[in-house]
Amino acid sequence: MNKEKEKNKENHINQEVEKTEESEKIDMKKFEEIKKKAQEYNSLWDKYLRVCAELDNARKRWEREKEEVIKFANFKLMKEILSFLDNLEKTIEGMKLTYKNFLSLLSQFGLKRIEAKGKKFDPYYHEIVGQKEVEEDKEHVVLEEVQPGYLLEDKVLRTSKVIVGIKKNNSKDNSTGGDRNG
Repeated sequence: MNKEKEKNKENHINQEVEKTEESEKIDMKKFEEIKKKAQEYNSLWDKYLRVCAELDNARKRWEREKEEVIKFANFKLMKEILSFLDNLEKTIEGMKLTYKNFLSLLSQFGLKRIEAKGKKFDPYYHEIVGQKEVEEDKEHVVLEEVQPGYLLEDKVLRTSKVIVGIKKNNSKDNSTGGDRNG
């Protein structure tokens, strides 16, 4: 019976060894499968990261291009308008020259412009069209010329339309009801 026990024990050991070998084969297969899946996962993860980076770069490039388009959307229009602006500037310069020459011609026949701005108001030469409060030293002085006046020889052809300074109304001075000297 001892022999039988030993034989059973030996068979049992052999079975365990076979199970272990099979288990190791299965574990190796599983390990290889897991290793292969991990490599696939890493490969897919790398591809995913690259695609994300490409999308981010594309978005940034699109934003830059959009900003450029917005910035230079009217570039062609502005370029065309510049030539018009140049012509307008030349026209204005021409008009100024024509105006200056015309005034020169009129002055040969005795027309003179009445100088008004900064001068003391004179009803013979000036017509008040507006007033502004000023300090006492600027009272009755022409602050602005709204329309120029002209003389033909020494006779007023048209008075200058002007805005003159008037003394500031101080509420302290008015509250006493009398003169300042008391």
